[in-house]
Amino acid sequence: MRVDYHCHTHFSQDSQAPMESQCQAAIERGIEEIAFTEHEDYNPGDPTSFYLRPAEYMQAVVRCREQFGDRLRVRAGIEISEPHRHAARAAQVLQQYPWDFVLGSLHWVTPEINTVLPEFFTTWCDGDWREAFRRYFTEMIALAQHGDFDVLAHIDYPARYGTAFFGDAYDIREYEPIVREVLRALIARGKGIEINTSPLRRGLPAPNPPAVVVRWFREMGGEILTIGSDAHAPADVGADIDRALAIARDAGFAHIAVFERRQPRFVRI
Repeated sequence: MRVDYHCHTHFSQDSQAPMESQCQAAIERGIEEIAFTEHEDYNPGDPTSFYLRPAEYMQAVVRCREQFGDRLRVRAGIEISEPHRHAARAAQVLQQYPWDFVLGSLHWVTPEINTVLPEFFTTWCDGDWREAFRRYFTEMIALAQHGDFDVLAHIDYPARYGTAFFGDAYDIREYEPIVREVLRALIARGKGIEINTSPLRRGLPAPNPPAVVVRWFREMGGEILTIGSDAHAPADVGADIDRALAIARDAGFAHIAVFERRQPRFVRI
């Protein structure tokens, strides 16, 4: 089954794509189910913060279900940044609307340092990018232990943006003990991870996270795995999904997860 469980539309500040265009692109690429996981951010320094209009978003989901429902299952999703640090605000939006799927993300490793900024790699931690990654994964343990979400998004997110600083020296296996702590917390709480294919279309060699982490997760007993393109435009919907499915199979997964009203269902791959 081909699904895309991480997509954005113009309800996210960093996308201009109408939901209808994303749905049409999914159908053209043989996607059977799509989750629109719009950004819900609370850090005042982030342009995506306080941008999502959930009521209007839900109306758009209903319209797309009516328009495309015979060809595409449309799930109502949300991507909450740092849910462990904004628990009360996250709880309010999660309780108010009928979400199918919730991604938890770590973009702001501290309230001042965003992992997409050069400062994460150059000046934070005295310019030691290895220490910056270590502190990022350490903060992710807290998110995994305490955040309200279903699946942890793009586990090594900074790897998308730091090649100008670390070249090919970054290797997530260097952080294996910390990453395993993240995975252990997720498994204990019945949460999942995703294979996020965005880095692949940026010319990078591996998705977020690399295949080795997917294998660790499976070997440790992880069961919930989703696949997402992180598309912000129609051209990227469904990108590299087949490669992600191959990574899942190689890691020992026979199924991936889809969600309805935040309950997982497993479909064969």
